[in-house]
Amino acid sequence: MTNSAAPCSRVRSAVGGVEGIDAGALDRLLSDAVDADALNRLFRETTGRVAFEYYGDEVTVTGDVSLDPPSE
Repeated sequence: MTNSAAPCSRVRSAVGGVEGIDAGALDRLLSDAVDADALNRLFRETTGRVAFEYYGDEVTVTGDVSLDPPSE
């Protein structure tokens, strides 16, 4: 899922896809799982790896966003 969208937007889109709902309809704040500003800043300024749970999914951000179980 490589693109120029901010990591937080990509996380919400990926989780929405797995959950079968629009990312805008997710009723849990991403900021409850991870510091969203820091996540965006990290991947804007450098590279790294961040893993956290959101919506019951294990989310890993390394530039791309992956979910466990992986999104289709």
